[in-house]
Amino acid sequence: MSDQAKRTEKLVDAITALEAQRGVLSDAVVDAAVHGLKQQLQGLETSPAQTALAAERKLVTVLFADISGFTALSEKLDPEEVRALINACFEALVPIVQKYEGTVDKFIGDEIMALFGAPVAHEDDPERALRTALEMMQTIATFNAAHQTALSLHMGVNSGQVIAGEIGSKGRRDYSVMGDAVNLAARLEGASSDGEIFVGANTQRHTAHLFEFEALPPLNLKGKEAPVDVYRLLGLKHTPKTARGIEGLRAPLVGREEELREIKVAVLELSRGAGGLIALMGEAGLGKSRLIAETRAALPENVGSAEGRALSYTAGMSYWLVRELLRDLLKIDADAPPTEVARALRDSVAAECGDRVADIYPYLAPLLDHELEGEMAERVQFLGAEALQSRMLEAFRDYVRARSCRQPLLLIWEDLHWSDPSSLRFLEALLPLTREVPLLLLGALRSDESPARQLLDGAFEKFAEPGRRFALRPLSPGQSMTLIRELLQLEDLPENMRDIILERADGNPFFVEELLRSLIEAGVVVLTGGRARVTREITAVDLPETIQGVVTARIDRLAPEPKQTLQKASVLGRVFQERVLERLHEGIAESRIMRSLVELERREFVLSGRELASETRALEEGDYIFKHAITQDVVYHSLLLAQRKVLHAAAAHALETLFPGRSDELAATLGYHFERAEAAPEAAHYLGRAGERAQGTFANAEALAFYRSALAQVERIDPAAQDAKTRRSAAHLNEKLGDVLTLTGEHGPARAAYERARSRLLDGEQIVRSRLHRKTGFSHNLQRHYDETGRAFDLAEKELGEVADGRPAEWWEEKVQIQLERMHLFYWQGMAAEMREIAARFRSAVEERGAPIQRGKFFQMLALSHLTASRYRPSEECLELAELSVSASEGSANLSEASHVRFVLGLIHLWRGNFAVAIGHAQAALALARRVGDRVIEARCLTYLAVAFRRAGQVEFARDYATRTLELASKLEMVEYVAMGHANLAWVAWCDDDHAGIAQHGAQALTLWHGMDDPYGFDWMALWPLAAVAFQQGRLGDMIEHLRALFGPNQHPLPDDLEAATRRAITAGERDREAAKTDLECALRAAREARQL
Repeated sequence: MSDQAKRTEKLVDAITALEAQRGVLSDAVVDAAVHGLKQQLQGLETSPAQTALAAERKLVTVLFADISGFTALSEKLDPEEVRALINACFEALVPIVQKYEGTVDKFIGDEIMALFGAPVAHEDDPERALRTALEMMQTIATFNAAHQTALSLHMGVNSGQVIAGEIGSKGRRDYSVMGDAVNLAARLEGASSDGEIFVGANTQRHTAHLFEFEALPPLNLKGKEAPVDVYRLLGLKHTPKTARGIEGLRAPLVGREEELREIKVAVLELSRGAGGLIALMGEAGLGKSRLIAETRAALPENVGSAEGRALSYTAGMSYWLVRELLRDLLKIDADAPPTEVARALRDSVAAECGDRVADIYPYLAPLLDHELEGEMAERVQFLGAEALQSRMLEAFRDYVRARSCRQPLLLIWEDLHWSDPSSLRFLEALLPLTREVPLLLLGALRSDESPARQLLDGAFEKFAEPGRRFALRPLSPGQSMTLIRELLQLEDLPENMRDIILERADGNPFFVEELLRSLIEAGVVVLTGGRARVTREITAVDLPETIQGVVTARIDRLAPEPKQTLQKASVLGRVFQERVLERLHEGIAESRIMRSLVELERREFVLSGRELASETRALEEGDYIFKHAITQDVVYHSLLLAQRKVLHAAAAHALETLFPGRSDELAATLGYHFERAEAAPEAAHYLGRAGERAQGTFANAEALAFYRSALAQVERIDPAAQDAKTRRSAAHLNEKLGDVLTLTGEHGPARAAYERARSRLLDGEQIVRSRLHRKTGFSHNLQRHYDETGRAFDLAEKELGEVADGRPAEWWEEKVQIQLERMHLFYWQGMAAEMREIAARFRSAVEERGAPIQRGKFFQMLALSHLTASRYRPSEECLELAELSVSASEGSANLSEASHVRFVLGLIHLWRGNFAVAIGHAQAALALARRVGDRVIEARCLTYLAVAFRRAGQVEFARDYATRTLELASKLEMVEYVAMGHANLAWVAWCDDDHAGIAQHGAQALTLWHGMDDPYGFDWMALWPLAAVAFQQGRLGDMIEHLRALFGPNQHPLPDDLEAATRRAITAGERDREAAKTDLECALRAAREARQL
């Protein structure tokens, strides 16, 4: 016997057993008890499919009503008379529950438990429960008068999430509900006295606009740790207040004429060559998507358009929105073969960008997950993560610019509040183009605070014109009535129904539509020949209060099989593919699934690709989308956690089976499903791969999120089941996490990640352990923690062991890297001799076994050793070594190191007085650093560009770079560069004659430098501006003290002529300050000539 047949048999048996008790319980009581069972049986009989998932989460209002007074009657009456009275009382009360379409869950002695929202939900279940309670109070009084009794009622009502479904043992299971909301309703009933209706806070919140309540002191109830807020229901309000309505139906565009007119003006201006920015902001359901649809439907022939839509789960999926836009621009399907994708992209780039194909095509291809070959692959092969991201952004911007120049272009970014950070950066990069080419950017987003909202707010401040921002508002009552008439083609809507809809909808077009559709499906409004007629008043079928109530009410009206299909589709996300959905319907014929989809599409729960073509964009054949995201949310959250777990696992396995060659592309999605399926090993695997993909395109925020999620999954694996593979995976993930954190300047968390990685290593992995120690030291060195750096490098060398024959290449590579980084440590400590000692010992190893970038690094360290030994008076040999380091690094895949050697070459030119050459090298290094995302080298480049422009006398450039230095170095906690930023700003303040600025920045620079463990030799950068302002203010004593400080311990020597003039001024000032003014002024003039002031 099939499961469906067994379930049918059980329902029939249960109904038969209840029917047999009519003589005992009476007709009214039995009718109420079998009401829910008959609804379930009807669903089985009207569909050959399985029932919907057996149990589900539902928002339910529970009413407990206890009848008091039967005990006293039992002392006076015969038991048979008491039974008759009880049944008569139930017969009077139960129809009230039925009137409001509630379900009698059970009778417990002389107590009734009734449900509103299970098994079938209504849009206003809390209201129905309270109306039932009030009418029960009236009815018990009538009953007492009719039967000369003194019975009374006391009740408890509460709303909340419950688990609804079959409950019981294997032999007997009945439909019921479980959950804290049920328990609280029972406790409220127990706490109430005769004649009282106690209501929970959740129910009161949903119905306060309709009912009068008295707030009671919080009660201490059994099973509750904290006191519970309780309200006593007093009755209906004499004048009900307005309540917000609920989202809903698809409708003609009403009440948005002004916004549409303004958008059309912007599009017309676009067609004539003017770009711009449009932001549509507002709550869900206020008409953003419809405005977009109307805009695209009315585009001039000479305007092109494309749309990308973010989804609720794509905020962590790098470039999702941009990828969607690019696909729409190219008009290619998501499942298009790689050859078709490559051809479409190449042809489009060639058509739009002419001979620049090689500059654009290889950097757009990664957005479409297309694997490059040959020359094109070589262009990206050695790019670092952020470098590739930067080139991708530039290529996308250039491609959009080219398309916009050929044809005015409208780019639509929908649901921006769910956008991934990388796509937001692309949007930000396009903003300036709107003022240069005919490009119109239209973003639609919720009005809530979000990164997208911040971006657009900032854009409107920066690009005030030409921009249009619309904060969509609710419709007026007149506009809402127009919408209703347009939908129903009905002029004579009953006044009471019209007033209720307008009151409930509160001007939200989506709410109006959903309310009307609910009425249509309930049979209150019937459509005939394109026109509507009202069949009855709706006083007993009140309108919905909440979005969840409306959507759940519509869902519960579905036959079991379409409902089950909708539930399973919700696990796949808002957009889902039919063939993936089929894999979640094991044992169900494809034709039956299609029938369900047709029904869901007919009732506008979902839209297919062909249907969506009339909306804002087309999906691929076989793809569907939930018409409203809120529907998908409500359906998904109705599933039990256990059900979600099973379905997510099925979804993941389906994706693996259907798309075996796309596991890297789908890594984030697969990780998402396996994570929610609690399949920790698989989730960790795919989330880690997703992290590597994000890191590979330098989407740092996404990479960090994926690595952390992957590690969380590893931690979920039972320690007893963690084999060597799991430990290696944990170590690898922690190391990758540490690498990204180091790159982004989060050194403490980075070192913690490396420590965790070391703790998961197995015996025998000395090279990996050494590498992790060395990376820890590198992180410490960036923050000038010299002792910690040295200890970490010592540990790294200890793990490697001594030099010996037969060491593998990776051993030598690590050994060389440790020496190079130790030389860098000595450089920061001013230990030139130690640097040269390492160079002498390991030169042959570097030349014979080092990688190209290591050879470049070696020459760079030699150059820095000469620079240190010369006290920053670089020789020709020092310069030659720096140039050799650059040439040795050419062709390296490590662009971070390549940028560093270029930076050092610029640094040496700076100290040789070749300012223009120094600036050129530093700017080239800065560009490389930004491409690879090395924030540390970026900070160094900014710092010394400020110095170079300062010494070249270019105040505004110095100001700009010094300000940027201060901002970035502060984030990275690079104290010496924070101080350098202040010192350079002190010089800028001197140029501005800003005495307060000189004092502030100069003092701050010296304080920071003098607080470092090792002295910094550049005090002159702050001291000369301080000395100059002291001279101008006549504080000659202070000036002389500043000049003396120039010769403090470990300070770099001044140029010979400047040193002589300065010492002469100090000596003269010590004899007679006033007489020394000429010498002091000569010292300042000499400082200016030496480009130190």
